Amino acid sequence: MADRRCVFIDFDGTLAEQGVVPREHAEAVQRARAAGHVVLLCTGRPVSIVVPEVAALFDGVIASAGGYVRLGDQVLHDERFPAALGHRTVEVLRAHDVAFALEAPDALWCTPASAERIRARMRPVPEEAAEGIGQGPRDIIAAVRVREDLADCSFAKISLWDSRAPIEQLAAECGPEVGALPSSITTDDLSSGELHLLAVDKADGMHRVRAHLGMDRDSTIAIGDGMNDLGMLREAGTAIAIAGAPAEVRAAAELEVHGPAQHGVSRAFTQLGLG
Repeated sequence: MADRRCVFIDFDGTLAEQGVVPREHAEAVQRARAAGHVVLLCTGRPVSIVVPEVAALFDGVIASAGGYVRLGDQVLHDERFPAALGHRTVEVLRAHDVAFALEAPDALWCTPASAERIRARMRPVPEEAAEGIGQGPRDIIAAVRVREDLADCSFAKISLWDSRAPIEQLAAECGPEVGALPSSITTDDLSSGELHLLAVDKADGMHRVRAHLGMDRDSTIAIGDGMNDLGMLREAGTAIAIAGAPAEVRAAAELEVHGPAQHGVSRAFTQLGLG
């Protein structure tokens, strides 16, 4: 089809409200795919906390903020922290007594103490948001795997909580290859955040999918609300931001729609004639 589009949708705060996908959003994705468009989830989450019911809505998943790319059943890319850098990063976090999870495609790897602190932070999903797809915080808890020794764990990104040190300081202590961002899952305080490889971005996942499909930049649409969405918004032919996103994110977009509670993705799809 001449006007076939490739759509990349962020998860937390864009597609989903507190980890739950509204039925209206699921139906909009299904209609777009039925019309011949390619629709991918493009999330900072590892694929281990993208539940099968959510993954099944899409043609593929870009997870770990671009580190993991799967189209259909084919994994196009799977990038992790180099072993030495991973060891150093874990040592820094343990030295600062930070609660953290090593985000891998197969699990969220935690120490017993971190797992306990993470579970204590999780809040129930409000009743009005609970009727969609996914179980919110329960999906995160279900992926937690506990080990005292994390030395040989392979991971793509780290989520952290309860840090008394600024996350930028933690990243600097880990090394110049590591960057810091506000958490894409919970942004309720400044003690939460994510450590990631600076060389990895959601835009990289977009490029890999586009090249694999033989589609050009003008055919791409990106929708997001967070700082880790900047790369994909800037690289898309059409960029859409969520109302209330940081000013820098909104400035990177041509269109703006409401968040998941007001079914903004559905409205964007209708506005763009995706089905």
